[in-house]
Amino acid sequence: MGLNQWDAVVFDYGRVLSQSPTLSELREFAALAGVSEPPFFELYSSTRDEYDRGRIDCRLHWQCFADAAGISLTADQVRRIVEFENRLWLRANPATLALAHDIRTHGVRTAILSNMPPDLLDELRQNFDWLGEFEVQIWSCEHGIIKPDPAIYHLCLRQLNYVPQRVLFFDDRARNVEAAQALGMEAYMFESAEHAAAIVRNGLSR
Repeated sequence: MGLNQWDAVVFDYGRVLSQSPTLSELREFAALAGVSEPPFFELYSSTRDEYDRGRIDCRLHWQCFADAAGISLTADQVRRIVEFENRLWLRANPATLALAHDIRTHGVRTAILSNMPPDLLDELRQNFDWLGEFEVQIWSCEHGIIKPDPAIYHLCLRQLNYVPQRVLFFDDRARNVEAAQALGMEAYMFESAEHAAAIVRNGLSR
């Protein structure tokens, strides 16, 4: 049996280990906030940095969103928005989890490297026992660093104790993939579990 091309495969969480929201779900999400889609999701993503660093809670995050969108949100609206948001992201992608399991059967470690706010991380840990199958888990809110800051990739590599050239990384955002590549990691945009599996198969020993 030949050597595996990688010692570890690292996955983002949102839209990689979790399912992607559909267009209709994004429109429903936007309607709860009173903003059309687009530009709802762009505003939602661009106002999350301090939330994902763990420096503010969900209430303050949605206040930042409201300020950027030029709207007002009541406490009841924020409560309903957060409930919907949690449901949206608490849906695992079974095909990606199956891929991660297959990777581990080849003696390759798996890890999670995700921008994640503390509120949602608490929900994940309460609902997903399978998180423990990923030997290394780097959640941005626990370290005050978010992708694509190189520091968070270095943290993951240190915990894995591997050089970047021996690590494969999947993320749904181009800037996060490019940051990993700049450090020497082999990194790809996540298009689907099937696409990721094709990449992985080429690098695992048979």
